[in-house]
Amino acid sequence: MDKKLKNLLKNIFGEKKFQILEFMCKNSDDNGFVLVKIEDIIKSLNISKPTIINTFKFLEEKKVLKKLKNGLYKIKIGDDYEN
Repeated sequence: MDKKLKNLLKNIFGEKKFQILEFMCKNSDDNGFVLVKIEDIIKSLNISKPTIINTFKFLEEKKVLKKLKNGLYKIKIGDDYEN
């Protein structure tokens, strides 16, 4: 990712939300599915559980992330994105 874009996104979302979103993107498959437990994110990023949950809620409100079941999420990419 371009350094300027990365810095811009960090300023918009905040450092921790950006780290979580980046982690989800890096760990998603080609269709946007992510199989991950919150504890895995806590261990990988050293971010608190409440921050992760709040970030997930924020991303769901923006219709960027959808929780399918515990540990399985879908990142809305390309044609999947809905307003």
